Amino acid sequence: MLRTLKSFMLLAALLASASAETLLTQEQAIKVVFPKSDSVQAEVKALTPKQRKALEENTGLRFPEQEYPFFVATSKGQADGYAVILNEIGKHENITFIVGVSPKGKVMEVAVMEYRESRGGEVKEQRFLSQFKGKKSTDPIRVNQDIINHTGATLSSYAIARGVRRALALTQLFYGTGAGK
Repeated sequence: MLRTLKSFMLLAALLASASAETLLTQEQAIKVVFPKSDSVQAEVKALTPKQRKALEENTGLRFPEQEYPFFVATSKGQADGYAVILNEIGKHENITFIVGVSPKGKVMEVAVMEYRESRGGEVKEQRFLSQFKGKKSTDPIRVNQDIINHTGATLSSYAIARGVRRALALTQLFYGTGAGK
């Protein structure tokens, strides 16, 4: 019985990892977000407990990670934008994606890097992701409000929208994007 249970758990783990689809490496994702920038520097930003509490109260979102991987793109000494890689839970698994934000606090690009769910993969498509371009933190960025849900990808649609709202809040906090710009 125990052997059968172990075999089943191993098979389940293999099937779960087999369904993961890597669409973009980190390097490729950065090029998608910042195709014309002269340089891109990686930074790791950590939230203090006070910052986390304020973000969660102001946005109604959770910010569980201790640190966030950011990328700052520049050309001729000026910031072109900022990007952060996030993970959001779809139905059962994380969806890893990058969100690029302009210095004015508007979404420049969203790209799915790794999709692990067995269903709902339509959120990887540009026709879904392009809805986020130009959105700012004052926009609802909510499925069935200003984001059209993709049939069969409801939970994944919610996950991406939630992640974009988190990315905008984080870039505003760490880089002042959209603040009076």
